[in-house]
Amino acid sequence: MISSLELARRCGVSQGTVDRALHDRTGINPRTRNRILRLARQQGYRPHPAARELITGQSQIVGAVVPTVNNIFFMDLFHELGSRLAERKLRLQVSPVRDPADFLAVLEDFAARRVRLGLVVPPEDYIQIPGAITGCLPLISLISPCRGKGIHFISADEEKTGREAVRHLYNRGHRHILHLTYERRAYAIMARARGYKRQTRELGLNARITTTLHQKQLISLLKKERITAIFCHNDWLALTVLLSLSKSGIRVPEDVSVLGVDNSPTLMALHPGLTTMAYPVGAVGRAIADILDGGNGQAQEMEYQIMERATVRNL
Repeated sequence: MISSLELARRCGVSQGTVDRALHDRTGINPRTRNRILRLARQQGYRPHPAARELITGQSQIVGAVVPTVNNIFFMDLFHELGSRLAERKLRLQVSPVRDPADFLAVLEDFAARRVRLGLVVPPEDYIQIPGAITGCLPLISLISPCRGKGIHFISADEEKTGREAVRHLYNRGHRHILHLTYERRAYAIMARARGYKRQTRELGLNARITTTLHQKQLISLLKKERITAIFCHNDWLALTVLLSLSKSGIRVPEDVSVLGVDNSPTLMALHPGLTTMAYPVGAVGRAIADILDGGNGQAQEMEYQIMERATVRNL
Protein backbone atom coordinates (compact mmCIF):
# COMPACT_ATOMS: atom_id res chain seq x y z
CA MET A 1 0.00 0.00 0.00
CA ILE A 2 1.34 3.41 -0.96
CA SER A 3 2.35 5.90 1.78
CA SER A 4 1.60 9.62 1.91
CA LEU A 5 5.34 10.25 1.44
CA GLU A 6 5.36 8.20 -1.75
CA LEU A 7 2.21 10.00 -2.93
CA ALA A 8 4.04 13.30 -2.46
CA ARG A 9 7.07 12.06 -4.40
CA ARG A 10 5.03 10.78 -7.35
CA CYS A 11 2.94 13.96 -7.51
CA GLY A 12 5.97 16.23 -7.17
CA VAL A 13 4.58 18.04 -4.13
CA SER A 14 5.35 18.25 -0.41
CA GLN A 15 3.90 15.83 2.13
CA GLY A 16 2.05 18.77 3.67
CA THR A 17 0.29 19.36 0.34
CA VAL A 18 -0.71 15.70 0.22
CA ASP A 19 -2.06 15.98 3.75
CA ARG A 20 -4.16 19.03 2.77
CA ALA A 21 -5.57 17.17 -0.22
CA LEU A 22 -6.41 14.00 1.68
CA HIS A 23 -8.08 15.86 4.53
CA ASP A 24 -9.88 18.43 2.34
CA ARG A 25 -8.03 21.42 3.82
CA THR A 26 -7.58 24.81 2.24
CA GLY A 27 -4.36 26.17 0.74
CA ILE A 28 -4.07 23.82 -2.25
CA ASN A 29 -4.75 24.25 -5.95
CA PRO A 30 -7.92 22.32 -7.00
CA ARG A 31 -6.09 20.65 -9.92
CA THR A 32 -3.30 19.52 -7.61
CA ARG A 33 -5.84 18.23 -5.11
CA ASN A 34 -7.64 16.20 -7.79
CA ARG A 35 -4.36 14.75 -9.07
CA ILE A 36 -3.35 13.63 -5.58
CA LEU A 37 -6.78 12.15 -4.81
CA ARG A 38 -6.89 10.31 -8.14
CA LEU A 39 -3.50 8.71 -7.56
CA ALA A 40 -4.46 7.85 -3.96
CA ARG A 41 -7.56 6.01 -5.21
CA GLN A 42 -5.60 4.20 -7.91
CA GLN A 43 -2.96 3.03 -5.45
CA GLY A 44 -5.40 2.06 -2.67
CA TYR A 45 -4.04 4.59 -0.20
CA ARG A 46 -5.24 4.21 3.40
CA PRO A 47 -4.23 6.65 6.15
CA HIS A 48 -2.19 5.06 8.95
CA PRO A 49 -4.38 5.13 12.11
CA ALA A 50 -1.47 5.76 14.48
CA ALA A 51 -0.15 8.57 12.32
CA ARG A 52 -3.57 10.16 12.08
CA GLU A 53 -3.97 9.97 15.86
CA LEU A 54 -0.57 11.58 16.37
CA ILE A 55 -1.56 14.43 14.06
CA THR A 56 -5.03 14.98 15.54
CA GLY A 57 -4.07 14.15 19.13
CA GLN A 58 -7.24 12.05 19.46
CA SER A 59 -7.69 8.28 19.27
CA GLN A 60 -10.75 6.64 17.74
CA ILE A 61 -10.35 3.58 19.98
CA VAL A 62 -12.45 2.87 23.07
CA GLY A 63 -10.74 0.24 25.19
CA ALA A 64 -13.08 -2.11 27.03
CA VAL A 65 -12.23 -4.49 29.87
CA VAL A 66 -14.34 -7.46 31.04
CA PRO A 67 -13.57 -10.10 33.69
CA THR A 68 -14.23 -12.92 31.23
CA VAL A 69 -15.27 -13.50 27.64
CA ASN A 70 -17.41 -16.47 28.77
CA ASN A 71 -20.13 -14.25 30.23
CA ILE A 72 -22.94 -13.98 27.68
CA PHE A 73 -24.39 -10.84 29.25
CA PHE A 74 -21.07 -8.97 28.98
CA MET A 75 -20.68 -10.00 25.34
CA ASP A 76 -24.23 -8.95 24.48
CA LEU A 77 -23.76 -5.67 26.33
CA PHE A 78 -20.51 -4.72 24.65
CA HIS A 79 -21.78 -5.80 21.25
CA GLU A 80 -24.62 -3.29 21.61
CA LEU A 81 -22.37 -0.56 23.03
CA GLY A 82 -19.86 -1.18 20.24
CA SER A 83 -22.60 -0.56 17.67
CA ARG A 84 -23.54 2.70 19.36
CA LEU A 85 -19.92 3.84 19.53
CA ALA A 86 -19.49 3.00 15.83
CA GLU A 87 -22.16 5.61 15.07
CA ARG A 88 -19.69 8.13 16.51
CA LYS A 89 -16.83 6.74 14.37
CA LEU A 90 -15.31 5.05 17.42
CA ARG A 91 -14.08 1.46 17.54
CA LEU A 92 -14.45 -0.77 20.59
CA GLN A 93 -11.64 -3.16 21.49
CA VAL A 94 -12.41 -5.64 24.27
CA SER A 95 -9.77 -7.16 26.57
CA PRO A 96 -10.57 -9.90 29.11
CA VAL A 97 -8.67 -9.81 32.42
CA ARG A 98 -7.99 -12.42 35.11
CA ASP A 99 -7.61 -10.40 38.32
CA PRO A 100 -7.06 -6.85 39.64
CA ALA A 101 -3.35 -6.86 38.73
CA ASP A 102 -4.14 -7.83 35.15
CA PHE A 103 -6.95 -5.25 35.10
CA LEU A 104 -4.59 -2.42 36.10
CA ALA A 105 -1.95 -3.58 33.61
CA VAL A 106 -4.47 -3.35 30.76
CA LEU A 107 -5.54 0.11 31.90
CA GLU A 108 -1.89 1.21 31.98
CA ASP A 109 -1.58 0.03 28.39
CA PHE A 110 -4.74 1.93 27.40
CA ALA A 111 -3.35 5.07 29.04
CA ALA A 112 0.00 4.71 27.28
CA ARG A 113 -1.76 4.31 23.95
CA ARG A 114 -3.95 7.35 24.68
CA VAL A 115 -7.19 5.55 23.83
CA ARG A 116 -10.24 7.81 23.72
CA LEU A 117 -12.00 6.16 26.66
CA GLY A 118 -11.74 3.18 28.99
CA LEU A 119 -15.03 1.32 29.41
CA VAL A 120 -14.61 -1.29 32.12
CA VAL A 121 -16.32 -4.00 34.12
CA PRO A 122 -13.77 -4.55 36.91
CA PRO A 123 -13.10 -8.10 38.17
CA GLU A 124 -13.66 -6.92 41.76
CA ASP A 125 -15.54 -4.05 43.40
CA TYR A 126 -13.73 -0.88 44.47
CA ILE A 127 -10.36 -1.51 42.84
CA GLN A 128 -8.16 1.55 43.43
CA ILE A 129 -6.98 2.99 40.12
CA PRO A 130 -3.84 5.15 40.42
CA GLY A 131 -3.85 8.79 39.39
CA ALA A 132 -1.14 8.03 36.81
CA ILE A 133 -3.88 6.18 34.88
CA THR A 134 -6.92 8.32 35.60
CA GLY A 135 -4.95 11.47 34.86
CA CYS A 136 -4.66 10.63 31.17
CA LEU A 137 -7.40 8.03 30.59
CA PRO A 138 -11.09 8.92 30.94
CA LEU A 139 -12.75 5.94 32.62
CA ILE A 140 -16.31 4.67 32.87
CA SER A 141 -17.00 1.73 35.16
CA LEU A 142 -20.08 -0.44 34.55
CA ILE A 143 -21.79 -2.98 36.83
CA SER A 144 -19.17 -2.65 39.60
CA PRO A 145 -17.63 0.58 40.97
CA CYS A 146 -13.93 1.49 41.09
CA ARG A 147 -12.03 3.96 43.25
CA GLY A 148 -10.02 6.78 41.73
CA LYS A 149 -10.21 10.42 40.75
CA GLY A 150 -12.67 11.36 38.03
CA ILE A 151 -13.99 7.84 37.34
CA HIS A 152 -17.61 7.72 36.15
CA PHE A 153 -19.81 4.90 37.45
CA ILE A 154 -22.85 4.04 35.34
CA SER A 155 -25.36 1.71 36.92
CA ALA A 156 -29.05 1.24 37.41
CA ASP A 157 -30.31 1.32 40.98
CA GLU A 158 -29.81 -2.39 41.59
CA GLU A 159 -31.57 -2.36 44.94
CA LYS A 160 -34.58 -0.89 43.15
CA THR A 161 -34.30 -3.74 40.62
CA GLY A 162 -34.74 -6.24 43.45
CA ARG A 163 -37.68 -4.28 44.81
CA GLU A 164 -39.37 -4.02 41.41
CA ALA A 165 -39.01 -7.76 40.84
CA VAL A 166 -40.78 -8.54 44.11
CA ARG A 167 -43.50 -5.96 43.47
CA HIS A 168 -44.16 -7.37 40.01
CA LEU A 169 -44.55 -10.91 41.32
CA TYR A 170 -46.59 -9.71 44.32
CA ASN A 171 -48.98 -7.86 42.01
CA ARG A 172 -49.42 -11.08 40.06
CA GLY A 173 -50.62 -12.77 43.26
CA HIS A 174 -47.44 -14.44 44.48
CA ARG A 175 -46.73 -14.53 48.22
CA HIS A 176 -44.00 -17.18 48.39
CA ILE A 177 -41.16 -15.74 46.31
CA LEU A 178 -37.68 -17.26 46.24
CA HIS A 179 -34.60 -15.29 45.18
CA LEU A 180 -31.95 -17.38 43.42
CA THR A 181 -28.58 -15.65 43.29
CA TYR A 182 -24.80 -16.16 43.55
CA GLU A 183 -22.55 -16.61 46.58
CA ARG A 184 -20.10 -13.97 45.30
CA ARG A 185 -20.44 -10.71 47.24
CA ALA A 186 -20.37 -8.33 44.29
CA TYR A 187 -22.03 -4.91 44.06
CA ALA A 188 -25.01 -5.79 41.83
CA ILE A 189 -25.53 -9.22 43.41
CA MET A 190 -25.70 -7.80 46.93
CA ALA A 191 -27.81 -4.79 45.95
CA ARG A 192 -30.49 -6.85 44.19
CA ALA A 193 -30.67 -9.27 47.12
CA ARG A 194 -30.92 -6.34 49.52
CA GLY A 195 -33.78 -4.84 47.51
CA TYR A 196 -35.52 -8.22 47.42
CA LYS A 197 -35.25 -8.64 51.21
CA ARG A 198 -36.44 -5.16 52.03
CA GLN A 199 -39.42 -5.32 49.68
CA THR A 200 -40.57 -8.75 50.84
CA ARG A 201 -40.44 -7.62 54.45
CA GLU A 202 -42.33 -4.40 53.70
CA LEU A 203 -45.04 -6.51 52.08
CA GLY A 204 -45.20 -8.82 55.08
CA LEU A 205 -43.63 -11.76 53.23
CA ASN A 206 -40.83 -14.09 54.26
CA ALA A 207 -37.54 -13.49 52.45
CA ARG A 208 -36.09 -16.69 51.05
CA ILE A 209 -32.70 -16.58 49.31
CA THR A 210 -30.71 -19.50 47.93
CA THR A 211 -27.57 -19.98 45.89
CA THR A 212 -28.07 -23.67 45.20
CA LEU A 213 -28.42 -24.94 41.67
CA HIS A 214 -28.39 -28.59 42.73
CA GLN A 215 -31.58 -29.98 41.23
CA LYS A 216 -32.74 -32.14 44.15
CA GLN A 217 -31.97 -29.47 46.75
CA LEU A 218 -33.74 -26.79 44.75
CA ILE A 219 -36.86 -28.88 44.18
CA SER A 220 -36.93 -29.85 47.87
CA LEU A 221 -36.74 -26.17 48.83
CA LEU A 222 -39.57 -25.25 46.47
CA LYS A 223 -41.84 -27.87 47.97
CA LYS A 224 -40.88 -27.20 51.59
CA GLU A 225 -41.41 -23.43 51.30
CA ARG A 226 -44.42 -23.73 48.93
CA ILE A 227 -42.66 -21.43 46.46
CA THR A 228 -44.84 -20.15 43.63
CA ALA A 229 -42.32 -17.78 41.97
CA ILE A 230 -38.54 -17.63 41.57
CA PHE A 231 -36.78 -14.30 41.05
CA CYS A 232 -33.41 -15.14 39.46
CA HIS A 233 -30.45 -12.75 39.59
CA ASN A 234 -30.00 -13.04 35.82
CA ASP A 235 -31.29 -14.80 32.72
CA TRP A 236 -28.56 -17.45 32.87
CA LEU A 237 -29.78 -18.61 36.29
CA ALA A 238 -33.36 -18.42 35.05
CA LEU A 239 -32.64 -20.73 32.11
CA THR A 240 -30.78 -23.12 34.41
CA VAL A 241 -33.81 -23.22 36.72
CA LEU A 242 -36.19 -23.79 33.82
CA LEU A 243 -34.13 -26.83 32.81
CA SER A 244 -34.11 -28.22 36.36
CA LEU A 245 -37.86 -27.72 36.74
CA SER A 246 -38.55 -29.39 33.42
CA LYS A 247 -36.46 -32.43 34.38
CA SER A 248 -38.38 -32.67 37.66
CA GLY A 249 -41.78 -32.54 36.02
CA ILE A 250 -42.59 -29.11 37.45
CA ARG A 251 -44.50 -26.94 35.00
CA VAL A 252 -43.68 -23.29 34.29
CA PRO A 253 -45.67 -21.16 34.86
CA GLU A 254 -48.53 -23.45 35.94
CA ASP A 255 -46.70 -24.72 39.05
CA VAL A 256 -43.91 -22.16 39.48
CA SER A 257 -43.32 -18.79 37.80
CA VAL A 258 -39.77 -17.75 36.83
CA LEU A 259 -38.50 -14.18 36.43
CA GLY A 260 -35.03 -13.38 35.04
CA VAL A 261 -32.98 -10.20 34.68
CA ASP A 262 -31.04 -8.74 31.69
CA ASN A 263 -33.14 -9.61 28.62
CA SER A 264 -29.97 -10.98 27.03
CA PRO A 265 -30.51 -11.29 23.23
CA THR A 266 -28.42 -14.47 23.09
CA LEU A 267 -30.27 -16.16 25.93
CA MET A 268 -33.63 -14.95 24.63
CA ALA A 269 -32.84 -16.82 21.42
CA LEU A 270 -32.60 -19.99 23.52
CA HIS A 271 -35.86 -19.32 25.40
CA PRO A 272 -37.92 -16.53 23.80
CA GLY A 273 -40.71 -17.02 26.35
CA LEU A 274 -38.70 -16.05 29.43
CA THR A 275 -40.24 -13.21 31.43
CA THR A 276 -37.38 -10.93 32.39
CA MET A 277 -36.27 -7.42 33.33
CA ALA A 278 -34.46 -5.69 30.47
CA TYR A 279 -31.10 -4.11 31.27
CA PRO A 280 -31.24 -0.37 30.37
CA VAL A 281 -28.61 -0.59 27.63
CA GLY A 282 -30.10 2.38 25.76
CA ALA A 283 -29.73 4.64 28.79
CA VAL A 284 -26.20 3.36 29.37
CA GLY A 285 -25.31 4.17 25.77
CA ARG A 286 -26.72 7.68 26.11
CA ALA A 287 -24.81 8.24 29.34
CA ILE A 288 -21.56 7.16 27.66
CA ALA A 289 -22.26 9.53 24.76
CA ASP A 290 -22.92 12.36 27.22
CA ILE A 291 -19.59 11.74 28.97
CA LEU A 292 -17.77 11.68 25.62
CA ASP A 293 -19.34 15.07 24.91
CA GLY A 294 -18.11 16.49 28.22
CA GLY A 295 -21.13 15.81 30.45
CA ASN A 296 -21.35 13.70 33.58
CA GLY A 297 -23.67 11.02 32.22
CA GLN A 298 -25.98 11.21 35.22
CA ALA A 299 -29.18 12.55 33.65
CA GLN A 300 -30.38 9.20 32.33
CA GLU A 301 -33.28 7.14 33.69
CA MET A 302 -31.61 3.77 34.24
CA GLU A 303 -34.44 1.49 35.20
CA TYR A 304 -35.01 -2.11 34.19
CA GLN A 305 -38.19 -2.74 32.22
CA ILE A 306 -40.35 -5.81 32.81
CA MET A 307 -40.66 -7.86 29.62
CA GLU A 308 -43.92 -9.75 30.00
CA ARG A 309 -43.68 -13.15 28.35
CA ALA A 310 -44.68 -16.70 29.24
CA THR A 311 -42.91 -17.79 32.44
CA VAL A 312 -44.84 -15.70 34.99
CA ARG A 313 -48.58 -16.10 35.58
CA ASN A 314 -51.25 -14.65 37.83
CA LEU A 315 -52.31 -16.67 40.85
